Amino acid sequence: MREIGDARVREIVAGFSAAMERGDADALVALLTEDVTWSMPPLAHWYHGLEAVTDHIVRVPLTCGSWRHLPTGANGQPAVGSYLRNDQAGAHVAWSINVLTLRGEHIAEITSFLGADHFPRFGLPAALP
Repeated sequence: MREIGDARVREIVAGFSAAMERGDADALVALLTEDVTWSMPPLAHWYHGLEAVTDHIVRVPLTCGSWRHLPTGANGQPAVGSYLRNDQAGAHVAWSINVLTLRGEHIAEITSFLGADHFPRFGLPAALP
């Protein structure tokens, strides 16, 4: 397996974040492997394969509202702090830490750790104005 450099990893993370923020399912799917998985501990259900993950993307995160993201890392892997717009709070509030497992230049796994309580461990703010 070919090792990719830090600059390319940052591009993939930025591409993931930008696609989510734009609601661009095609751009997001283009970053994924055919056998991608998306899980959300502690929830028991998860999605496996490009078709199932694409269906999840289109039905859930891309319909939830406005997203913003901050890059981070978790156990040596790229990750993204995801913030969902909350109109009552007047801000994007902490929602999940998405750990991206790469295989080559594609995302093979997305593990979304749900909950704002994870954000302080990563030095990320609870909300973005």
